[in-house]
Amino acid sequence: MKNVKMLRLFFGILISVAVTMSFLCGCASAISDEAQQMASVPKEEKEPRKLIRIAAWYEESYITNIKAFLANRFPEYDFEYIYTQRTNYESVIDSQISYDGAADIICVTENMAKRYARGGYLVPLSKMVKGFSEDALDKFKYLNEYYAVPSVSSYECFYVNKEYFEKFGFKPPSVYTDFYDMCAKIRENGMKPLSSGLKDKEGLASSAMAIMQATYFRTPEGESFGTRLGEGKASFYEEVYPHMDIWYKMIEEGIFTRDMCLMDKKAAIEEFASGKTVILSGGPEDYNQIYKENPTIKLDTIAFGGHDDGTELLTGGCEYGFAVVKDNQNVNDALKVVRSLTTLMGQRAIWKDSPGSKTYLKNVEFEMPHEFDNLKDALENNLYLPYTGWGYYSREISVELENELQQVLLGREDLEDAFKRIDEKTKAIVEGN
Repeated sequence: MKNVKMLRLFFGILISVAVTMSFLCGCASAISDEAQQMASVPKEEKEPRKLIRIAAWYEESYITNIKAFLANRFPEYDFEYIYTQRTNYESVIDSQISYDGAADIICVTENMAKRYARGGYLVPLSKMVKGFSEDALDKFKYLNEYYAVPSVSSYECFYVNKEYFEKFGFKPPSVYTDFYDMCAKIRENGMKPLSSGLKDKEGLASSAMAIMQATYFRTPEGESFGTRLGEGKASFYEEVYPHMDIWYKMIEEGIFTRDMCLMDKKAAIEEFASGKTVILSGGPEDYNQIYKENPTIKLDTIAFGGHDDGTELLTGGCEYGFAVVKDNQNVNDALKVVRSLTTLMGQRAIWKDSPGSKTYLKNVEFEMPHEFDNLKDALENNLYLPYTGWGYYSREISVELENELQQVLLGREDLEDAFKRIDEKTKAIVEGN
C-alpha cells in the first residue's frame, strides 16, 4: 500500500514538472516570436548631414575664425575645407570645374570669377552683395552680374621685430635707399635681414610691382600702361625695365637670396618668429601665425616708400571672393552659407583671420591692431594691385612676370633678358598663341 502511494506521488511530480516545462516553453516561444517581430520592424534612420565643401588656397590654420563662424551658424551642416597651394590653385580649379568636380564654394580671383562666369559655371550673387563698395564688387563683375562675395583686403608689407629695431636704433624707412641701408646695418650686426617665403613666386612679383607702382605707373604714361598692354601697345622692357634697378638692388644687396625660393611662408614665419631675422615679408593674414609661433614677440610693420617723394604704398587690394559653383547638388545650401559671409558677423570672422586688413562692406570699419598703425595712411590712400589693370589676361601675364623674376633671383637669367622675355610671352598670351 505504501508502495502504491509512493508511485502515485512520483507520477504526480512528473506530471507537475511536465506541465511547468510546457508552460515555460510556451512563454519562451512567445518571447522569441515577439523578439522576431520587433527585429522585423525597420529602425528609423537619421538623415545624413549635408556636406558643404569649400576650396581655398589658405591652409586651415589661416581660416580658424571663418571655420568657427560657419560651424556655429550652420550646425546642420558638415564642412570640408579643401586646400591647394596658391601656385597650383587656379589650374586645379580649372580642371575640377570643367568636369563637375569642383567644391560647392570656391575662392576666386578677379580673373577666375570672370572666366567662370563667362563659361556659365557660377551662380550670380548680385542680390546679396548690394552692401559692398563698388571698387571691390567690380573685380567680380561679368556683364551686369556679380559672381562673388568680396573678402577683405590683401597686401604685402614688412613685419619687423620691434626689439631688434629699437636695439639697432632704426626708424621706419621712407625711401628705398633707407631700407637697403637698414638691411646692411642688420648684416653688420651679424644677423640675416629678411625672411621671405619665395617658393610662392607671387610674393616676389609683389615686391617688384610695388616699385613699378611707386615709379613708372605713377607717371602720365604709366597710368595708361594697363590699357595699352591689353591692346598690344605697351612694353615691359621699354617702359618698366628702366625703373627696375631699384628692385634688382634687393638681389645685389643679398636681401633676396636664392635659398628663399625653397622656403614657403610657414618656414619664413618660423625663421622670423624665432629671432633669426629682423624683418618678414608677409601680409595681414600672417599676423596670427606669427603670434602662434612666438606669443611674446613685439611686432611693428612698415611699407615701402616711393623712391622720389617717400610716399608710402602697399601692393594689394580685394584679391579674392567667395563664389558658388552652379551645378553642384548643394547649390541652395551653399548660397545660404555664402550669404552669411555678407553679414557684419561673417565679414568680421573673415577679418579676424587677417586683422590688418579692411572690409569692403559700406560704412563698416574694424579696428586694426596697433601693430598696423604705420600702414593706415597707405591702406586708405595708396593701396594698388597693378596687374588687375592689365586687361583680360592680367593673371596670366602676372604669372609670367613671377616666373621670370624667380629666374633672375636664381641667377639663371639677367634682368634685361627677363623683361624681353616677358614682352614675348605677353604678346603670345594676348594674341592667343
